[in-house]
Amino acid sequence: MPRHSDLSDNSDSPAVKCFQELPDDTYEAIGSDANTIRRIIRQQQNLPIEVIKYLHFTNVPPTIAEEFSSSSARSMFSYDTRSMIIKLVTGVHQVASRGLFCEVQDVVRDMSLHRSILVVGSARVRGVSSSKEADESWALSQPIPGRDAKWPTVAVEVGDSESYGKLKADAEWWLTNSRGDVKLLLIVSINPKTPNITFETAFSDAVGSLPHHQPCYLPTIRQSITISRHGAQITASPEVPLTIEFEELFCRRPVPPEHNIDISPDQLRHISSDVWMEQGL
Repeated sequence: MPRHSDLSDNSDSPAVKCFQELPDDTYEAIGSDANTIRRIIRQQQNLPIEVIKYLHFTNVPPTIAEEFSSSSARSMFSYDTRSMIIKLVTGVHQVASRGLFCEVQDVVRDMSLHRSILVVGSARVRGVSSSKEADESWALSQPIPGRDAKWPTVAVEVGDSESYGKLKADAEWWLTNSRGDVKLLLIVSINPKTPNITFETAFSDAVGSLPHHQPCYLPTIRQSITISRHGAQITASPEVPLTIEFEELFCRRPVPPEHNIDISPDQLRHISSDVWMEQGL
């Protein structure tokens, strides 16, 4: 699937794009009560899911969306349309997101900075007219004047390569709704059928504006590293580390020996191998 450095298009808003980019096999239902939503989630979880599965509920009361919580799902809710997206996560999805989480945490702990950030995981955050849960995220433990403390500094979104457009829209949602307070998105795109995983970093450039004079922060891909297996050989292309810059995570300049968080090609290979094992590939 082709990738471009500029992830934006001419749709109305990041929230709208997240719903427009749902894959064709998304399950559609009316979600006017919590019992119905949970029953459908259980039914769908009992069906084969390769990487993830999206459910789209309409006519959802805000109170139901705000109270929804599940360790095996991620949610997004539009207050304008009363529509909710549920992303069902699988073992494949969890292995990928947890693998990245562990590598980042190891580096942070080695620098003795683990108390400077909070691991907020999939905590729900409300934006301009919608709310969303990431797959993983980190926030500052101490607020910074002028910065909205509810937003993480770095977040992770995991999906399959066949719904890459949805991952692009998710990235734009975080960067635009936070007005740049989210500094970096880690995007993990897993091929559901072959041993190929692409790890990307997306940062924001403030370009143009949305209705009501809201700035539009266009996500730009800084790195794209594909891990592939051919026979017994696992390759990284390009053979470089995936980098979270120190200032992106901590919102300050590093003081030596503090440094960027680099996830090496070998570490990406290990994460990918664990994902493929979970996929049965």
